[in-house]
Amino acid sequence: MDDNLVSLAVAAAKAAGSTILTFYRKDLSCEEKPDGSPLTCADQKSHHVISALLDKSGIPVVSEEGTDLHMGAHRYWLVDPLDGTKDFLAASDEFTVNIALIGNGIPVLGVLYAPALDELYFGAPGEFACRERRGVRTQCRVSPRCGGLRMAASRFHDHPDSEAFAKINRVAERIPVGAALKYGRLALGELDVYPRLVGTSEWDTAAGQAVLEAAGGHILDLATGKPLRYGKPHRRNGRFLAFRAPYLAADFKLTTCDGECS
Repeated sequence: MDDNLVSLAVAAAKAAGSTILTFYRKDLSCEEKPDGSPLTCADQKSHHVISALLDKSGIPVVSEEGTDLHMGAHRYWLVDPLDGTKDFLAASDEFTVNIALIGNGIPVLGVLYAPALDELYFGAPGEFACRERRGVRTQCRVSPRCGGLRMAASRFHDHPDSEAFAKINRVAERIPVGAALKYGRLALGELDVYPRLVGTSEWDTAAGQAVLEAAGGHILDLATGKPLRYGKPHRRNGRFLAFRAPYLAADFKLTTCDGECS
């Protein structure tokens, strides 16, 4: 991985995070996007900061708040300028800036930054995965399996099948974690599994997938059993399962919509 691209993505995430914090815990006007998700001026300002920096690379930028999905591009930045706007508005501190570099449908670099926590994750599959928190850098290493599974849960996008998954897999602890921070915590070994059983957009997952895969984990499309790929119609993901190393897909029982084993 080109060190200059890594540095650029990290710098863009941190600059966007600083911008977002100028709006944090303030009374903001909020619009509703066509899909019902909230949009604030923090999302929009972050988008402009990131785009201005990443444009220097000469690589197209696909952003949630942008207008061009660049569906024909083979190499592009995939960005969520403020992932977890509901967490941001609820002042949970667990919102993130997501920046990924996609090459031929695969995330090859990912940066996740939680500015309110000053918690940064970055990684390139096959090369490195790191967390930097309050200036202290830690390499993400594979840790042993736990006696009881720790499952990440969404505060705002839960699904009844998540409860069925937890029951069938005898999950010991369900831990609510906001936005893409889940994937960083999986990479670090603080969580074990995250079943995402409602739809997402590609910019929600790409950076986290790069970081998690760099740490030996996986995000598998439940329809194909293969890693999520990018450039799908409307840039939408189906259901998927994210888990850390050394766990394997065969370690988990999946569920259908009526909660039965599959």
